[in-house]
Order: sequence, then C-alpha cells, then structure tokens
Amino acid sequence: MEVLDEGAGPSLRERKKQRTRRAIHDAALALALERGLAQVTVGDICAAAGISERTFFNYFPSKAAATLGIPDRPLSEELRERFLEGRGTLVEDLCALVAGIVSGPEGDIPRIKKLMGFEPDLLAAMHQWSSGARNAVIGLAEQRTSPDQARLAVALVFAALMLHADTGYSRGGPGRATAEDLRETVALLCAAGSHG
Repeated sequence: MEVLDEGAGPSLRERKKQRTRRAIHDAALALALERGLAQVTVGDICAAAGISERTFFNYFPSKAAATLGIPDRPLSEELRERFLEGRGTLVEDLCALVAGIVSGPEGDIPRIKKLMGFEPDLLAAMHQWSSGARNAVIGLAEQRTSPDQARLAVALVFAALMLHADTGYSRGGPGRATAEDLRETVALLCAAGSHG
C-alpha cells in the first residue's frame, strides 16, 4: 500500500472541499448568467449544486460571493504561514500572497466581468471583499514590518493588481495575475515613479 507524503498536495478532505466550493460557484455563476442575479435564490443554487443550504453557507456568505467565487476569508491558514515564513523581500512575498488570494479558475474571468457589467450587487460584493482582503493583508504585513511600511508595500502590490486587472495582461495571457506578474508590474511602477 502506497503512503502519500502529506506535503505532496491537498488531502482528500481538502480536495472534496475544493470540489464542493467549485460546484457551488459553477452553479451560481451559470444561474446568474442565465437569469440575472436578482432572479436566483440560494435555494436555486443549492439545488443545482446538489447541496443543502447549510452547506452553502459553510462555503459562501451570500449568493453574490458564490457567483464571484470569493471565499469568506481571503487568507487561508496556509497562505498566512507561507507569508510569515517568507524569505524574500516584503514586496516579493506580498506579491506571492496576493496572487494566492486571487487564484482561481481562469475560464471564469470573462464570464464574471461580463456579468459584473450589469449586476451592481456583484460590483458591491467585490468591492467589499477587496477592502476586507486588503485590510487582512495589511494586518499580516504588519507582523513583518512597521504599520507605515506595511501600508505602503500593500498599496504598491494592490496597485499592481489593479493595473493587471485593467490591462488583463499576464505571462500566460489574459487571466489572473501570478506572483511573477505582480513583481514585474511593481518593478514597472517603481521605474515609472523614478522618471521625473
């Protein structure tokens, strides 16, 4: 019998949780695209995903969050630990942290952007989540540096993320920003600031 190394990847339980989260998100996004978010209930999403409402709320706080695929807590324990144990510069490690927060299925981005264009509730949910994620990242960065330095470094990395979102450029083409994308954009921002 083969014993799997715990460091080899997510556990069976974690993979099951990821599949459930993905099923809920897929159902919510498909229904919202088909009917419009206002015409979709949490019960509809649960029926399409084959889960109970209790299970739904274990994964997402609202139908808007499920449609966007954004987690209730932006910083997983794994991301927190990896950042706090990081050996790169603060900004390099923040780039990896933020890329980890926004990672997810590439194919959803165009559909979500399309939906956000006519669903103000989704824009509001994304803004609220982004603000909370930014504050959580600042709090974590403060564990490695001063509050002022943490705010400046996080502002720089989030500016790179927003620039990436506006242009849609990444090393692999349009999609979510990788840590390397963010590092390159931070370098470009710093270089632009030094040219007066």
